[in-house]
Amino acid sequence: MWRKILNILSWAILAAYLGVSLWFTEGHLRQQTFKAVRVIVSDSLESRFIQAADVTDILSGKGIRIVGSQIESLNRDQVKSTVETVPGVKDAVVYSTPGGILFITVWQRRPVMRYVSTYVSFYIDSEGKEMPISDRYSAPVMMVTGAGDHKFLIDSLFEVVNYIIRDRFLNSLVSEIQVFPDHTLELVPRVGDNRIFFGNAGDYEWKLAKLKVFYDQALPNVGWDKYSKINLAYSNQVVARKWTKEQRMERDSIRMVRDTLGEGERKKAKEEREIQDN
Repeated sequence: MWRKILNILSWAILAAYLGVSLWFTEGHLRQQTFKAVRVIVSDSLESRFIQAADVTDILSGKGIRIVGSQIESLNRDQVKSTVETVPGVKDAVVYSTPGGILFITVWQRRPVMRYVSTYVSFYIDSEGKEMPISDRYSAPVMMVTGAGDHKFLIDSLFEVVNYIIRDRFLNSLVSEIQVFPDHTLELVPRVGDNRIFFGNAGDYEWKLAKLKVFYDQALPNVGWDKYSKINLAYSNQVVARKWTKEQRMERDSIRMVRDTLGEGERKKAKEEREIQDN
């Protein structure tokens, strides 16, 4: 009997102690203030669109003061939504520690192509949304030039580019896509001086499959530099046009100038390194 009463009293005392401790802790936390802000850019090794200062600067610019403010009173949803207005931020998570540290973890947007024209330049990210370029970082993505309007880039070309960059061979082959006013396309290879006329963006999977077969089976037998233009616009064939004599002469002249300029740049860089070493 007495043992049962002692057990009940013990549990009652423990519950009272926990209640008082919880009340004291909650009261202490309500009065505690933030001592510091830590910004974590989770994918900073992959791209450098965002720096920690971008996050803290926009919070300061919006009048959101964190250090010195009470932990309990901070509107974390407001902090999150404000951080996500930074152009390169895709998502943000905001949380705090009992020690008074506010952590802000951000994930960057991932561009898949960059459009460049005479008047504008911007990225299209992995979600098909326009993304401004950065002064501090240039992403190594597919370059798109020419007469592409925004609707065409999003509705049609976005799918073509995604298909190319997900294929190891095609991604290593194509460095640039040129868009003509009638929305036909031309692919620019990374190596060589030939061009690949694509036609419109329709049936892109079939056209790119033909291109892979052509590079795999035809070009190794005749040489990668035999044709000036490869045409994929025809439904059941690949049409390749050889270099004319005039085209070869022009191509060789351009190569000579390019090689000469390249040698000059290499010599200049070597001289600069030697000066720095001395």
